[in-house]
Amino acid sequence: MIVIKITLIETVYPAPDEDEDDYCPDGEASVSTETVGFRELVELMREYSQPWRACVPLGDGTPEWLSQPDMEQNMFTGEYTERTLHYSHDNAPRMAKYWRLAMVTAGIVRS
Repeated sequence: MIVIKITLIETVYPAPDEDEDDYCPDGEASVSTETVGFRELVELMREYSQPWRACVPLGDGTPEWLSQPDMEQNMFTGEYTERTLHYSHDNAPRMAKYWRLAMVTAGIVRS
């Protein structure tokens, strides 16, 4: 069975002030690292389907991390929550091919 290490980051941003024109706050992040099987990784990638190409550790153009398409807003506090799924660099180098294969299987990148 193929298992791959992933990092999940949840960042909570405070609500903007009503008179604030340039909203760009620092968020408070919580980080967790997990080991998942290939099928579970594909399911997570379908949930976190927005690719980010800022960092490309795989050398083949495959995005290093994904985020959920929309931030979630807490209607009571006004806070915004962003969730992201990252390739863990604690993986053996050969695991990068499974990250890419999972992205192809999830329909995020083409083979």
